[in-house]
Amino acid sequence: MRWSLLLVVAACTAEEAGTKPEPPDMRALIASYAAPTATFDSQGAIEVQQLIENKVGALLDFDAIVDRIQTTILALEEDGQSFAPRRAIVLEGEGVARIQRICTGFGDPAPPIDKDANGFLDLTVGYSNDGLDSVVFGGAIDCKEEISGKQMQVAGDVHLFVGEGTDIGDLTSTTFLFELANFEFDVNGTNLISGGFDFEVCRGETTACVPGHVGVLLALGDGTTLVFFIDLTTKTGGFRAADGVWTCDFTNDVCTNESGAVATIPEYQL
Repeated sequence: MRWSLLLVVAACTAEEAGTKPEPPDMRALIASYAAPTATFDSQGAIEVQQLIENKVGALLDFDAIVDRIQTTILALEEDGQSFAPRRAIVLEGEGVARIQRICTGFGDPAPPIDKDANGFLDLTVGYSNDGLDSVVFGGAIDCKEEISGKQMQVAGDVHLFVGEGTDIGDLTSTTFLFELANFEFDVNGTNLISGGFDFEVCRGETTACVPGHVGVLLALGDGTTLVFFIDLTTKTGGFRAADGVWTCDFTNDVCTNESGAVATIPEYQL
């Protein structure tokens, strides 16, 4: 498995750090995902078709990078070996931890561990006695990963909302909201994401999004928004809108809401 690489973890209390770094403000994006403002209809479904196809196409491959980022954060509770000295990590009181994980690089077999050649993930996690701070932040620095035969290269800022007071042991069942900025994501030399990109990974029952799906925020021309959600494996999903949840049959190109109303949609290439 191409996932045995250098892990460097450092943590310090707020007093040791001097000033606890301020995470990016994600409140507006969080609110937008929680409460989309558009009423769903066939015209809106047509308007967002290209956005949906582009975003879902990127997420099909980026899902593997999501797993890398989650695994990097979970390293805070691991006692695994490292090629560099590390102090025991105890997330108690008020403090901050910084995690770096070197990417595996391209090639089969994997090339030697080399931070300069392969790039790395660099994440900052604040914590208190209530749990993790709500936003993990940092970025990918020219990170190269080969996953299932695909060469993936990522670079840019990563902001990740993990909920309020989440315990690190609950991360795998917690909804993540990603905000990528100044970002580039290439797969086999083809650029799939350039600039800003956001999406949610839906898990658990504590948010409005549908567990087991990923969601993307879609802006319509009138300034209102929809959230499109999809299971990337089964290609089932629908829309969250101001008038509720619409579950879609992408084979027959129709969506139905909780009241039984039906709206036709174009044939999405998912």
